[in-house]
Amino acid sequence: MNKQSKETKPGFWDRVGIGLSGICAIHCLLVPVIVALIPLWPAFEEFHEYTHFIFFIAIAPAVYMSLRRRHQTPKITLLLISGLFVIFLAWYFNEMLGEYGEAGITLIGSILLITGHWLNYKSKSKVEA
Repeated sequence: MNKQSKETKPGFWDRVGIGLSGICAIHCLLVPVIVALIPLWPAFEEFHEYTHFIFFIAIAPAVYMSLRRRHQTPKITLLLISGLFVIFLAWYFNEMLGEYGEAGITLIGSILLITGHWLNYKSKSKVEA
């Protein structure tokens, strides 16, 4: 059995991170539209309060697994850790930021994460090629 068959495919965690960060970004862009369209929004506020924390918990393992390998450039590590930190801050300060501020900050975190995962994926592809 070769090493690759024992572990996940190269770039798997970067693809997971890109997907989760993309879902998080889409969520932030759609929430204002959904709020305007759903008259029963107060029933969903309890769930929405924890959404960013749930995204943080889901994204953190993808960042960790992607960073297990040493990088030639610290830029990738900085992008991934700062993106995760920004999403955490958006959740932690959600009351102070308001709905649109929280969505904007989370969108910034998602963009940082997507960029970091993409660069990490590309750097792994170059090494394996």
